[in-house]
Amino acid sequence: MINNYRILICPLNWGLGHASRDVYLISCLLDRKYEVIIGGEGASMEFLKAEFPNLKYVHLPSFQIRYSLKCRAWIMIVLLLPIFFAWVIRENRFLQQIIREYNIDLVISDTRYGLWSSLIPSIIITHQLSFRLPRLLKPLQYIIYRINLKALKKFSQCWIPDFPGYPNLSGDLAHKYKLPDNALFIGPLSKFRRSDIPYLSKKGFEIAAVLSGPEPQRSLLEKIITEQLVENHRNAIIICGLPGKKISETLTSSITRVSCLAGDELGSVLKFSKYIFCRSGYTSIMDLLTIGKSAMLIPTPGQTEQEYLALYMERQGLFQSVRQKHFNLEEAISRLDKFVPDMLFNKKHDLLDKALEGLPSLIERIKHG
Repeated sequence: MINNYRILICPLNWGLGHASRDVYLISCLLDRKYEVIIGGEGASMEFLKAEFPNLKYVHLPSFQIRYSLKCRAWIMIVLLLPIFFAWVIRENRFLQQIIREYNIDLVISDTRYGLWSSLIPSIIITHQLSFRLPRLLKPLQYIIYRINLKALKKFSQCWIPDFPGYPNLSGDLAHKYKLPDNALFIGPLSKFRRSDIPYLSKKGFEIAAVLSGPEPQRSLLEKIITEQLVENHRNAIIICGLPGKKISETLTSSITRVSCLAGDELGSVLKFSKYIFCRSGYTSIMDLLTIGKSAMLIPTPGQTEQEYLALYMERQGLFQSVRQKHFNLEEAISRLDKFVPDMLFNKKHDLLDKALEGLPSLIERIKHG
Protein backbone atom coordinates (compact mmCIF):
# COMPACT_ATOMS: atom_id res chain seq x y z
CA MET A 1 0.00 0.00 0.00
CA ILE A 2 1.32 3.46 -0.91
CA ASN A 3 0.73 6.15 1.69
CA ASN A 4 0.55 9.51 -0.08
CA TYR A 5 1.53 11.34 3.08
CA ARG A 6 4.57 13.53 3.56
CA ILE A 7 6.19 13.26 6.99
CA LEU A 8 8.74 15.69 8.42
CA ILE A 9 11.11 14.19 11.03
CA CYS A 10 13.24 16.54 13.12
CA PRO A 11 15.79 15.21 15.65
CA LEU A 12 17.33 17.38 18.34
CA ASN A 13 20.93 18.28 17.51
CA TRP A 14 22.48 17.69 20.96
CA GLY A 15 24.98 14.97 20.16
CA LEU A 16 24.05 12.13 17.82
CA GLY A 17 21.67 10.19 20.06
CA HIS A 18 18.40 11.59 18.74
CA ALA A 19 19.37 11.28 15.08
CA SER A 20 20.76 7.79 15.69
CA ARG A 21 17.60 6.41 17.26
CA ASP A 22 15.48 7.93 14.50
CA VAL A 23 17.24 5.78 11.89
CA TYR A 24 15.00 2.80 12.63
CA LEU A 25 11.87 4.96 12.72
CA ILE A 26 12.73 6.52 9.34
CA SER A 27 13.34 3.04 7.89
CA CYS A 28 9.95 1.87 9.15
CA LEU A 29 8.20 4.85 7.57
CA LEU A 30 9.99 4.29 4.25
CA ASP A 31 9.02 0.60 4.35
CA ARG A 32 5.40 1.75 4.67
CA LYS A 33 5.87 3.96 1.57
CA TYR A 34 5.60 7.32 3.31
CA GLU A 35 7.51 10.23 1.84
CA VAL A 36 10.00 11.32 4.50
CA ILE A 37 11.67 14.73 4.75
CA ILE A 38 14.29 15.34 7.44
CA GLY A 39 14.59 18.71 9.14
CA GLY A 40 17.56 19.78 11.20
CA GLU A 41 21.15 20.96 11.06
CA GLY A 42 24.70 20.26 12.12
CA ALA A 43 26.12 16.89 13.12
CA SER A 44 22.75 15.13 13.37
CA MET A 45 21.92 16.19 9.80
CA GLU A 46 25.29 14.97 8.51
CA PHE A 47 24.78 11.66 10.30
CA LEU A 48 21.36 11.10 8.72
CA LYS A 49 22.59 12.15 5.27
CA ALA A 50 25.14 9.34 5.48
CA GLU A 51 22.38 6.87 6.44
CA PHE A 52 19.77 8.14 3.94
CA PRO A 53 21.57 9.97 1.10
CA ASN A 54 18.51 9.96 -1.20
CA LEU A 55 16.05 11.71 1.10
CA LYS A 56 15.14 15.38 1.05
CA TYR A 57 16.64 17.59 3.81
CA VAL A 58 15.40 20.92 5.13
CA HIS A 59 17.42 23.33 7.22
CA LEU A 60 15.55 23.76 10.50
CA PRO A 61 17.85 25.29 13.14
CA SER A 62 17.48 24.33 16.78
CA PHE A 63 18.58 25.69 20.13
CA GLN A 64 22.21 24.79 20.77
CA ILE A 65 23.90 24.20 24.10
CA ARG A 66 27.58 24.05 24.95
CA TYR A 67 28.59 22.94 28.40
CA SER A 68 31.38 24.53 30.41
CA LEU A 69 34.35 23.00 32.19
CA LYS A 70 33.90 25.43 35.08
CA CYS A 71 30.11 25.34 35.41
CA ARG A 72 28.00 22.21 36.00
CA ALA A 73 25.72 21.21 33.12
CA TRP A 74 22.46 21.77 35.03
CA ILE A 75 23.53 25.31 35.96
CA MET A 76 24.21 26.09 32.30
CA ILE A 77 20.77 24.74 31.36
CA VAL A 78 19.03 26.85 34.03
CA LEU A 79 20.91 29.99 32.93
CA LEU A 80 19.96 29.40 29.31
CA LEU A 81 16.25 28.70 29.94
CA PRO A 82 15.04 32.19 28.86
CA ILE A 83 16.92 31.82 25.57
CA PHE A 84 15.53 28.28 25.18
CA PHE A 85 11.90 29.42 25.59
CA ALA A 86 12.44 32.25 23.09
CA TRP A 87 13.95 29.75 20.67
CA VAL A 88 10.97 27.39 21.00
CA ILE A 89 8.71 30.20 19.75
CA ARG A 90 11.10 30.94 16.89
CA GLU A 91 11.33 27.23 16.07
CA ASN A 92 7.56 27.02 15.79
CA ARG A 93 7.55 29.88 13.28
CA PHE A 94 10.16 28.10 11.17
CA LEU A 95 7.97 25.00 11.22
CA GLN A 96 4.85 26.78 9.98
CA GLN A 97 6.79 28.05 6.96
CA ILE A 98 8.09 24.57 6.16
CA ILE A 99 4.62 23.03 6.50
CA ARG A 100 3.28 25.47 3.90
CA GLU A 101 6.27 25.27 1.57
CA TYR A 102 6.56 21.48 1.52
CA ASN A 103 2.90 20.56 2.07
CA ILE A 104 3.71 18.49 5.18
CA ASP A 105 1.03 16.09 6.47
CA LEU A 106 2.63 15.06 9.78
CA VAL A 107 5.51 16.27 11.96
CA ILE A 108 7.53 13.94 14.17
CA SER A 109 9.70 15.91 16.56
CA ASP A 110 12.39 14.11 18.53
CA THR A 111 12.50 16.24 21.70
CA ARG A 112 12.11 19.58 19.92
CA TYR A 113 9.36 21.38 21.83
CA GLY A 114 8.61 24.05 19.26
CA LEU A 115 7.66 21.65 16.46
CA TRP A 116 3.92 21.34 16.98
CA SER A 117 1.10 22.57 14.80
CA SER A 118 -2.60 23.25 15.15
CA LEU A 119 -3.13 22.61 11.42
CA ILE A 120 -1.66 19.12 11.06
CA PRO A 121 -0.89 16.31 13.53
CA SER A 122 2.40 16.47 15.37
CA ILE A 123 4.15 13.85 17.49
CA ILE A 124 6.91 14.40 20.02
CA ILE A 125 9.31 11.60 20.98
CA THR A 126 10.70 11.82 24.50
CA HIS A 127 11.42 9.62 27.50
CA GLN A 128 11.71 12.62 29.81
CA LEU A 129 8.30 13.38 31.21
CA SER A 130 9.91 14.18 34.53
CA PHE A 131 13.32 15.85 34.69
CA ARG A 132 15.97 14.90 37.22
CA LEU A 133 16.97 17.94 39.24
CA PRO A 134 19.97 18.48 41.50
CA ARG A 135 19.34 18.35 45.24
CA LEU A 136 19.17 22.14 45.48
CA LEU A 137 16.18 22.25 43.11
CA LYS A 138 14.38 19.05 44.19
CA PRO A 139 11.36 20.95 45.62
CA LEU A 140 10.65 22.24 42.10
CA GLN A 141 10.57 18.81 40.45
CA TYR A 142 6.80 18.31 40.44
CA ILE A 143 6.18 21.90 39.32
CA ILE A 144 8.54 21.46 36.38
CA TYR A 145 6.83 18.15 35.53
CA ARG A 146 3.49 20.00 35.33
CA ILE A 147 5.02 22.66 33.07
CA ASN A 148 6.50 19.94 30.86
CA LEU A 149 3.16 18.13 30.77
CA LYS A 150 1.48 21.27 29.47
CA ALA A 151 4.09 21.59 26.72
CA LEU A 152 3.70 17.94 25.70
CA LYS A 153 -0.07 18.33 25.40
CA LYS A 154 0.42 20.75 22.51
CA PHE A 155 1.29 17.72 20.41
CA SER A 156 -1.25 15.27 19.02
CA GLN A 157 0.69 12.35 20.52
CA CYS A 158 3.64 11.86 22.83
CA TRP A 159 5.66 8.76 21.93
CA ILE A 160 7.73 7.31 24.78
CA PRO A 161 10.58 5.03 23.60
CA ASP A 162 10.28 2.61 26.50
CA PHE A 163 8.14 -0.22 27.80
CA PRO A 164 5.06 0.37 29.94
CA GLY A 165 5.16 -0.97 33.48
CA TYR A 166 8.16 -2.68 35.03
CA PRO A 167 10.90 -3.51 34.17
CA ASN A 168 11.59 -0.50 32.00
CA LEU A 169 14.53 1.56 30.74
CA SER A 170 13.76 5.12 31.82
CA GLY A 171 12.71 4.66 35.45
CA ASP A 172 11.44 7.84 37.11
CA LEU A 173 11.99 9.86 33.93
CA ALA A 174 8.82 8.42 32.38
CA HIS A 175 7.19 6.35 35.13
CA LYS A 176 7.17 8.50 38.25
CA TYR A 177 4.11 10.68 37.59
CA LYS A 178 0.85 10.41 35.67
CA LEU A 179 1.24 10.12 31.92
CA PRO A 180 -0.25 12.74 29.59
CA ASP A 181 -3.49 11.68 27.89
CA ASN A 182 -1.74 11.63 24.49
CA ALA A 183 1.06 9.28 25.60
CA LEU A 184 1.94 6.05 23.75
CA PHE A 185 4.75 3.67 24.67
CA ILE A 186 6.53 2.57 21.48
CA GLY A 187 9.30 0.38 22.94
CA PRO A 188 13.04 1.07 22.56
CA LEU A 189 14.18 2.87 19.42
CA SER A 190 17.48 1.59 18.10
CA LYS A 191 19.18 1.53 14.74
CA PHE A 192 20.23 -2.03 15.62
CA ARG A 193 17.03 -4.02 15.19
CA ARG A 194 18.40 -7.48 14.66
CA SER A 195 20.54 -9.88 16.64
CA ASP A 196 22.41 -11.28 13.64
CA ILE A 197 24.72 -8.29 13.11
CA PRO A 198 27.47 -9.50 10.77
CA TYR A 199 31.15 -9.36 11.61
CA LEU A 200 32.30 -6.49 9.36
CA SER A 201 35.36 -5.18 11.18
CA LYS A 202 38.56 -5.47 9.18
CA LYS A 203 40.35 -5.57 12.51
CA GLY A 204 38.94 -6.96 15.74
CA PHE A 205 39.00 -4.72 18.80
CA GLU A 206 39.12 -5.63 22.44
CA ILE A 207 37.95 -2.17 23.56
CA ALA A 208 35.46 0.20 21.91
CA ALA A 209 35.21 3.74 23.29
CA VAL A 210 32.16 5.50 21.88
CA LEU A 211 32.12 9.27 22.43
CA SER A 212 29.16 11.60 22.04
CA GLY A 213 27.42 14.65 23.43
CA PRO A 214 28.08 18.40 23.63
CA GLU A 215 31.49 19.96 23.93
CA PRO A 216 33.77 20.48 25.78
CA GLN A 217 32.99 17.32 27.77
CA ARG A 218 33.11 15.08 24.70
CA SER A 219 36.69 16.13 23.95
CA LEU A 220 37.68 15.92 27.61
CA LEU A 221 36.51 12.31 27.87
CA GLU A 222 38.31 11.49 24.62
CA LYS A 223 41.54 12.88 26.09
CA ILE A 224 41.14 10.90 29.33
CA ILE A 225 40.43 7.61 27.57
CA THR A 226 43.08 8.08 24.86
CA GLU A 227 45.87 8.80 27.34
CA GLN A 228 45.04 5.71 29.37
CA LEU A 229 44.72 3.50 26.29
CA VAL A 230 48.16 4.61 25.08
CA GLU A 231 49.64 3.61 28.44
CA ASN A 232 47.69 0.34 28.48
CA HIS A 233 48.65 -0.98 24.99
CA ARG A 234 45.33 -2.83 24.52
CA ASN A 235 43.75 -3.22 21.09
CA ALA A 236 41.14 -0.45 20.92
CA ILE A 237 39.04 1.76 18.69
CA ILE A 238 37.98 5.30 19.63
CA ILE A 239 34.79 6.42 17.86
CA CYS A 240 34.73 10.20 18.18
CA GLY A 241 31.08 10.90 17.32
CA LEU A 242 32.00 13.60 14.78
CA PRO A 243 30.17 12.73 11.53
CA GLY A 244 30.99 16.05 9.86
CA LYS A 245 34.73 15.32 10.01
CA LYS A 246 36.79 12.69 8.22
CA ILE A 247 39.03 11.06 10.83
CA SER A 248 40.60 7.66 10.34
CA GLU A 249 44.02 7.29 11.87
CA THR A 250 46.21 4.86 13.72
CA LEU A 251 47.36 6.48 16.96
CA THR A 252 49.58 3.55 17.92
CA SER A 253 50.03 0.01 16.65
CA SER A 254 47.04 -1.02 18.82
CA ILE A 255 44.76 2.07 18.81
CA THR A 256 42.55 3.22 15.93
CA ARG A 257 40.69 6.55 15.99
CA VAL A 258 37.75 7.28 13.67
CA SER A 259 35.31 10.17 13.39
CA CYS A 260 32.14 8.09 13.14
CA LEU A 261 30.81 4.68 12.16
CA ALA A 262 27.38 4.09 10.68
CA GLY A 263 24.92 1.24 10.46
CA ASP A 264 26.10 -2.34 10.63
CA GLU A 265 29.76 -1.31 10.88
CA LEU A 266 29.17 0.32 14.27
CA GLY A 267 26.93 -2.56 15.33
CA SER A 268 29.66 -5.02 14.39
CA VAL A 269 32.31 -3.18 16.40
CA LEU A 270 30.08 -3.00 19.47
CA LYS A 271 28.85 -6.57 19.27
CA PHE A 272 32.29 -8.10 18.87
CA SER A 273 34.27 -5.87 21.26
CA LYS A 274 34.92 -7.31 24.71
CA TYR A 275 34.77 -4.00 26.59
CA ILE A 276 32.65 -0.94 25.75
CA PHE A 277 32.98 2.51 27.30
CA CYS A 278 30.37 5.14 26.47
CA ARG A 279 28.13 7.90 27.83
CA SER A 280 24.95 6.92 29.64
CA GLY A 281 22.77 8.62 27.04
CA TYR A 282 19.37 7.02 26.61
CA THR A 283 20.02 6.11 22.97
CA SER A 284 23.31 4.40 23.82
CA ILE A 285 21.50 2.32 26.45
CA MET A 286 18.74 1.32 24.00
CA ASP A 287 21.30 0.40 21.33
CA LEU A 288 23.37 -1.78 23.64
CA LEU A 289 20.38 -3.59 25.11
CA THR A 290 19.04 -4.25 21.61
CA ILE A 291 22.22 -6.11 20.61
CA GLY A 292 22.57 -7.73 24.04
CA LYS A 293 25.74 -5.95 25.17
CA SER A 294 26.70 -4.36 28.46
CA ALA A 295 29.19 -1.53 29.00
CA MET A 296 30.85 0.81 31.42
CA LEU A 297 28.68 3.94 31.41
CA ILE A 298 30.37 7.32 31.98
CA PRO A 299 27.74 10.06 32.46
CA THR A 300 28.46 13.59 31.28
CA PRO A 301 29.44 15.52 34.45
CA GLY A 302 26.56 17.59 35.79
CA GLN A 303 24.05 16.20 33.28
CA THR A 304 21.50 14.94 35.79
CA GLU A 305 19.60 12.71 33.36
CA GLN A 306 22.72 10.75 32.41
CA GLU A 307 23.85 10.53 36.04
CA TYR A 308 20.46 9.11 37.00
CA LEU A 309 20.34 6.63 34.09
CA ALA A 310 23.86 5.34 34.85
CA LEU A 311 22.91 4.51 38.44
CA TYR A 312 19.47 3.19 37.45
CA MET A 313 20.97 0.82 34.89
CA GLU A 314 23.57 -0.37 37.38
CA ARG A 315 20.93 -1.06 40.04
CA GLN A 316 18.98 -3.14 37.50
CA GLY A 317 22.06 -5.28 36.93
CA LEU A 318 22.38 -4.29 33.27
CA PHE A 319 25.46 -2.04 33.21
CA GLN A 320 28.35 -0.77 35.31
CA SER A 321 29.02 2.95 35.74
CA VAL A 322 31.76 5.33 36.86
CA ARG A 323 32.09 9.10 37.13
CA GLN A 324 34.31 10.70 34.52
CA LYS A 325 36.74 12.16 37.09
CA HIS A 326 37.19 8.70 38.63
CA PHE A 327 37.66 6.81 35.36
CA ASN A 328 40.56 4.37 35.45
CA LEU A 329 40.90 2.00 32.52
CA GLU A 330 42.40 -0.94 34.41
CA GLU A 331 39.85 -0.68 37.23
CA ALA A 332 37.00 -0.42 34.71
CA ILE A 333 38.20 -3.54 32.88
CA SER A 334 38.54 -5.42 36.18
CA ARG A 335 34.96 -4.48 37.15
CA LEU A 336 33.59 -5.56 33.79
CA ASP A 337 35.47 -8.89 34.00
CA LYS A 338 33.72 -9.66 37.30
CA PHE A 339 30.31 -8.38 36.16
CA VAL A 340 27.63 -10.74 34.85
CA PRO A 341 24.84 -8.58 33.37
CA ASP A 342 21.22 -9.63 33.42
CA MET A 343 20.46 -9.01 29.74
CA LEU A 344 17.18 -10.92 29.70
CA PHE A 345 14.77 -8.08 28.97
CA ASN A 346 11.85 -9.99 27.51
CA LYS A 347 9.17 -7.47 26.61
CA LYS A 348 6.85 -6.93 23.66
CA HIS A 349 8.51 -5.37 20.63
CA ASP A 350 5.42 -4.64 18.50
CA LEU A 351 4.57 -1.35 20.22
CA LEU A 352 6.07 0.84 17.48
CA ASP A 353 4.24 -1.13 14.76
CA LYS A 354 0.93 -0.43 16.49
CA ALA A 355 1.72 3.28 16.75
CA LEU A 356 2.67 3.45 13.07
CA GLU A 357 -0.51 1.64 12.04
CA GLY A 358 -2.51 4.48 13.56
CA LEU A 359 -0.82 7.27 11.59
CA PRO A 360 -3.20 7.40 8.58
CA SER A 361 -6.27 7.75 10.79
CA LEU A 362 -4.49 10.35 12.95
CA ILE A 363 -3.60 12.42 9.88
CA GLU A 364 -7.10 12.23 8.41
CA ARG A 365 -8.79 12.97 11.72
CA ILE A 366 -6.79 16.14 12.45
CA LYS A 367 -6.39 17.48 8.91
CA HIS A 368 -9.97 16.93 7.84
CA GLY A 369 -11.81 16.49 11.14
